[in-house]
Amino acid sequence: MRARLPIFTCLCLLVLCLAAVPAGAATGVPVQAAPELPGGASFAGAVAPERQLSLYVALEPRDPAALASFAEGVATPGSPIYGDYLSVPQFAARFGPTPAQVATVRSALAARGLDVGAPSADSLSLPVTATAAEAEAAFGTAIDRVATAGGRVAFANRSAPLVPAAAAPYVQGILGLDNLVRAHRHDTMQSSTSSTTAATEPPRTSVLTGGPQPCAEALQVQQDEEFGYTADQVASAYSLPGFYAQGNFGAGQTVALLEMEPTGPKDIDAYQSCYGTHAEVTYVPVEGGSGEYKKGDDGESALDIEQIIGLAPDVKIRVYEGPNPSEVALLSAYVSDNEAKIMSSSWGICEKDAEPTEEKATNVLLQEAAAQGQSFFVAAGDNGASDCYEPPGDTYKGLQVDSPGTDPFATDVGGTRMAAPTTPPVEYIWNDAAAGEGAGGGGISERFPMPAYQQTASPALNVLGPLSSGTQCGLASGYCRQVPDVSADAAPATGYIVHTEDVWGVTGGTSAAAPLWAAFIALTQASPACGGKPIGFANPALYKIAGEGYAGNFNDITTARPGGAPTTGLFSPSEPYAPGPAYDMATGLGTPIGTSLAASLCAFINPSAPPTVPVMAAKTAPAARAKTPNPAQVSGAHLGNVLKGKPRLTFSLAAREGAKLTNITVGVPPALDVAKDAQALAQGIVVRSADGTKLKFTATSTPGTIRIRLSSPQASVTLKIGFPALVTTPKLAAHIREGRTHKLGLVLTTRESGGTGARLPLTVEV
Repeated sequence: MRARLPIFTCLCLLVLCLAAVPAGAATGVPVQAAPELPGGASFAGAVAPERQLSLYVALEPRDPAALASFAEGVATPGSPIYGDYLSVPQFAARFGPTPAQVATVRSALAARGLDVGAPSADSLSLPVTATAAEAEAAFGTAIDRVATAGGRVAFANRSAPLVPAAAAPYVQGILGLDNLVRAHRHDTMQSSTSSTTAATEPPRTSVLTGGPQPCAEALQVQQDEEFGYTADQVASAYSLPGFYAQGNFGAGQTVALLEMEPTGPKDIDAYQSCYGTHAEVTYVPVEGGSGEYKKGDDGESALDIEQIIGLAPDVKIRVYEGPNPSEVALLSAYVSDNEAKIMSSSWGICEKDAEPTEEKATNVLLQEAAAQGQSFFVAAGDNGASDCYEPPGDTYKGLQVDSPGTDPFATDVGGTRMAAPTTPPVEYIWNDAAAGEGAGGGGISERFPMPAYQQTASPALNVLGPLSSGTQCGLASGYCRQVPDVSADAAPATGYIVHTEDVWGVTGGTSAAAPLWAAFIALTQASPACGGKPIGFANPALYKIAGEGYAGNFNDITTARPGGAPTTGLFSPSEPYAPGPAYDMATGLGTPIGTSLAASLCAFINPSAPPTVPVMAAKTAPAARAKTPNPAQVSGAHLGNVLKGKPRLTFSLAAREGAKLTNITVGVPPALDVAKDAQALAQGIVVRSADGTKLKFTATSTPGTIRIRLSSPQASVTLKIGFPALVTTPKLAAHIREGRTHKLGLVLTTRESGGTGARLPLTVEV
């Protein structure tokens, strides 16, 4: 028999409940629980009634089980529906709530005085704008200020929101009634004062990859700090030059970035000027955008954008920007637009802090992304196996992972420490916690069971091992979702040279690893073998490829660095997770062998296409080989008069068969100065056609780069670039006289009719 509470106690509880609900507030059915206050937080009085709120009303899909089944099948190689992706209207018609259900919810909310916008294109959400007072009255809950332990003043609803009974079956939840949990970014700036672990790493030199080449300023960071990698070194380490050799720089692909802070456009301009790139970057504001840029705001977004530009410079970049938190709204915009087939996010929160309503809405949106052939790469976190630990001052030491990377429809990207950017790279697990520089995230989810692509993975991958467990996610039997899925270099001590906050510096973190994988997938989709078709949600294919041919597609990280921590645990060497053969919860499946893994991915989605590169290709009879047009070529390169201070570079260029040259970019080393003045450029450049006719052109420059646009397309040209467009630096002259410099490396980049192009490394004697 249930015990009865004393009448006095009941009266007290009733008074407390009434105090939490505004007088005259609406009644109805609760659609989610009230948020829990974080440790050390307390309510601090009512919010201002006029405070404006942007609310996201998440709607239930028509058939959640059918959606989950379709999303899994369409992304799984071998499935009868593999690759049969839906458009947004098709998704809405098949899996979104019915128009009648949407209308029911919309009219119910409008009847309570709320300003309800049009439903999203996928019919899964309704935007609502309201003052705090209007939201309190409409949802029957008080919204109060919350003083957090860290000093931030947040707000939260005191009780579960109520919606009319007729609408309740179609509502997943209402986001925006609180802002208690804010996402954190996973990047770490490194500097010479904190580079104690970097001092053991050797200085680096640039690599001629056929891709973007760094300018003097970026290389100077390496000289000064003796650590950090430029884009060309990263591309070389992960075997991306095979893409560039085909003239593939990602043209035709669009990568979306999820950002919750503004970007400093000058940083992006400086990076593009350095590398001689012209990537198209557009910004998509969501829920009012991320606010006005102020110095100190753009460390994350600049890193993400520059990672894509440096590795896939012809990709279009769409930056979805919103306030923090707005992750669900940003994801909704990504899938509803469906203009980009790849998204990277460097933001996350400790899984135990993730609100269930937001987590459920995210899961549905990521299932939609999979159904539409869209991928989602997300950083695994930078606090090792203890993702909830946030220094300074945090003492939490339990094992935790990062959300939303634990979602079964996300590709979770962990971190490694790349000691040398060789091909293949020398890599270890990342755990530099002793130096205060973080560790790669990973472990076992508390919320999600293990998806089929992990549970049915080849036993040789070791996904199911002694550390696998069903206890975290509460399963009585079976296993839970394990992360990360894949990895890339993330240690700040071996990080990436980027331009943020108006300066060049070195940044690390899994925030850098996630956009690297996004850039790789963009190059893969743009390759001839994929023919522009989307990879879609990549995990089922990645685990299948790893099970069938691991060594040819992934770099396996099996050890800790000499003298380094043996696991990714922050507090004790006995904490998990240790590196091992194939899959482990320190680095997932490992890092990509770029063009080889691309060929394997494309073989699933386009089995009749030629391989991306001739990696381990079967021998084919000559008669069966497809005729491939000859690529663009450079010949007759010569550099003279260097010691006289008036260098003269001459060379000939021929477009690939059937195409014509339209633009030529010359990337010169910092040993040569480039004129800034247009008149000086024009005086020092001569372009002639194949028959010797002098051609008209326009020329512009940035430090280390000369760009030439031909007035009329040409199959081949001969160029002379000399003084005053080029000038010998005193340092170069001294090095030549001392016998220290004998050759210089340049990079010629062509743009040709039909949208093709090539990057051609060039070495000349001096």
